[in-house]
Amino acid sequence: MRAAFTVAALLACLPAVALESGGVVPNVTLPRLGTVEPPPAIASLKGRVVYVDFWASWCVPCRLSMPALDALYKKHSAAGLTVIGVNKDTSPDAAQKFLERVPVGFPLARDEQDTIAKAFDVKAMPSGYLIDRKGVVRKVHRGFTAETAGALERQIEDLLKESA
Repeated sequence: MRAAFTVAALLACLPAVALESGGVVPNVTLPRLGTVEPPPAIASLKGRVVYVDFWASWCVPCRLSMPALDALYKKHSAAGLTVIGVNKDTSPDAAQKFLERVPVGFPLARDEQDTIAKAFDVKAMPSGYLIDRKGVVRKVHRGFTAETAGALERQIEDLLKESA
């Protein structure tokens, strides 16, 4: 019994493995949110630059990030960018009310049970994961400001120049 307790205590002391730059994107199911096109499976997006954004209706910076991400999506989707918004609200109605005020055209998924957020190890809202054409996380953005938008656009443009 003492040995089991000791092992459990030691394991609890180990740091959590966060999805950071250089990490491989988890293969998760993305259930559709609302009437926007359904999100594709992340594994099917190799060859494209992908930005997975975790957002919620109660997230104040999301009011800035969602329109900025929509503009980036519209500007760069033909060049190979896919944006997927993952909503963390426990109620789809709250997400829909937010989207009525802040509409977007990129695919949206719902994550009421935090399954996808846990797989990505989301630590702040919003959190975004910029993924290269090979499926490797190149940058993690936590929070969102006007400066974040500019940096993200430069990072996207750089990744779009890289070959698959």
